[in-house]
Amino acid sequence: MLNRNDAKKLVEKAVSSTKYYAVATLSASSVGTTRFANSEISQNVTITEARMSLCIYDGKKQATCATNVISNDGLEQLARDAEALLKYVPASEYGAFAFSQEPVAERDVSKTLAAAFDTQGRAAYIKKGVALLEDGYTASGALTFTDTTLAIGESSSFEGKKDSDAFGNGGFRYANYHNIAFNTVVTHESGADGAGECTSYTTVPDVVSCFAKAQKTAKAALNPVEPPLGAVTVVLSPAAFADLLSFTVMQLNAKSVEDGVSFARGKLGEKVFGENIIICDDVTNPDLLPLPFDYEGNVKCVLPLINSGVIENYVYDNKRAAKAGVKSTGHAVVARWYAGAVPMNVVVDGGEQTLDEIISNTENGIFINEFHYTNFVNARNLQITGLTRNGTFLIENGKITKPISTVRFTESMLDAFCNISAVSKEREIVGGFGAMLVPAVRVEGFHFTSRA
Repeated sequence: MLNRNDAKKLVEKAVSSTKYYAVATLSASSVGTTRFANSEISQNVTITEARMSLCIYDGKKQATCATNVISNDGLEQLARDAEALLKYVPASEYGAFAFSQEPVAERDVSKTLAAAFDTQGRAAYIKKGVALLEDGYTASGALTFTDTTLAIGESSSFEGKKDSDAFGNGGFRYANYHNIAFNTVVTHESGADGAGECTSYTTVPDVVSCFAKAQKTAKAALNPVEPPLGAVTVVLSPAAFADLLSFTVMQLNAKSVEDGVSFARGKLGEKVFGENIIICDDVTNPDLLPLPFDYEGNVKCVLPLINSGVIENYVYDNKRAAKAGVKSTGHAVVARWYAGAVPMNVVVDGGEQTLDEIISNTENGIFINEFHYTNFVNARNLQITGLTRNGTFLIENGKITKPISTVRFTESMLDAFCNISAVSKEREIVGGFGAMLVPAVRVEGFHFTSRA
């Protein structure tokens, strides 16, 4: 991938190719994916791409263009395209925002993941996992290694200046990081299945154990019974809880609040969830996304979101922060993203019990390994619907007993997250838009509405 010097030269070329004040964002990635189906590798592919976005300003007029032709000629054409567009755009409410000069410490990228998960390495991990499967079971899924570079710079940082220090301050930002993402579904010939997944930005995850977990779940899922409907006590795995939580934290952004589509509108400082819900966005967590600045160059910080059920903060980009008269929290994402700022290092506090203890202390209920097809019914009251999959089981007298077939839920998280009666000590990293470190939870009165 692009090293710091090469990325800086490309950003400098982009912003210096126009007479206007400009901000350039270079994003590049190399994504190596090994897919498998029916316990056989079906595809090995690596996609390498780069994209330069150039935003130029003339007072309050602003024009943005992008290209994947990363050459001198391509970047000069990008500047000409942006200048041509600038002639026709109307003035906006704001002009260019001051580029942050706040120090950012660049993190050293770990080479461990790249060495372990090259093409041969990915194939070897899959082979080991498939070898664990018993007769009658097959595995499908994907193992992906991603090498990402993000660099951002603005015109004045290259006007006869040098970086103010080795960390790339003074109007230029650079980050490079690696990620592994793995998922598998193990299926019995009868159709019963189970799933396993893991993700990591630093250490080598235990891919092979995900196969074992998925097969164990699939074996337990044979001969499912009909699920109960109505209000039920449920124990959600970290993956299932993270699915629901992602809808919640994505709504804690100032744009959604201002647009009137967020449950959090007018509720800053109010208690909306149970006291055992404590959530922050923590860029300093060493296991989560190692990107210390946002897509506008602002420094990320540790930001409390929910403290004992109380909404403590919204997340802001430059525009929404200016409207609110506050400082950006460093949560801007790519310019073409429509939904506002996003927390990308979500951490939920753990509890006092292990997951096994939570289950053993549940007289009757349902354990849910995963949801899918989850979506909003009504974002304003956090009402979500979705289906269970890949391992859903009855809990009877404190023990997981019979598997149940797929069932649909429809529930407001404003109710569900007030009815969390237990939070596990153990937490897992779950991928998504960034990463989340989340526990398992028990929810009382969770509503199942129909059988699939």
